[in-house]
Amino acid sequence: MKRVKRVPVRPVAGDGMRQRGFTLIELLVTIAVIVIMATIAIPGFQSMMATNRLNSDYNEVLSGLHLARSEAIKRREEVSFEVVAGSPWKYRVYVTDEGSDDPIRTRTASGDEITLSDGSTVEFDRLGRIVESTDCDGGCTLTVSHDDGGSKNIQISGFGRIGRGGS
Repeated sequence: MKRVKRVPVRPVAGDGMRQRGFTLIELLVTIAVIVIMATIAIPGFQSMMATNRLNSDYNEVLSGLHLARSEAIKRREEVSFEVVAGSPWKYRVYVTDEGSDDPIRTRTASGDEITLSDGSTVEFDRLGRIVESTDCDGGCTLTVSHDDGGSKNIQISGFGRIGRGGS
């Protein structure tokens, strides 16, 4: 058997170094893609946030009206839902005969505006109906609005029914 002599192979320049990391071109392309995606996504995200703020305030007012009506029925007394204008606006739910010193609930919202079509107070009697001879005795509309998110209406009938109105 013949012995084969091994000759050491010299490394070619650059063979010993493996490429690690990214090239400048790869980084620039990645950053460009991220910027394009952010440019498309941010306006949609802002619109979604405005709509969510409006829905949150709308649902808060809706729950306040339902609370006022159910408290009137439960307590067998007149209970008022009062809109306090301002920035930010707020509402109060309180027993009408006792005055507004000790409200059942007071909430402040982030909305720009809340308006009640006929005054600022809705009073529910012991049966959950609207008290006659008040601003809202024949029914009224409460509007919750935001500058950037539109507005939503809440319909209150003369019988005290609270429903979602058109926007």
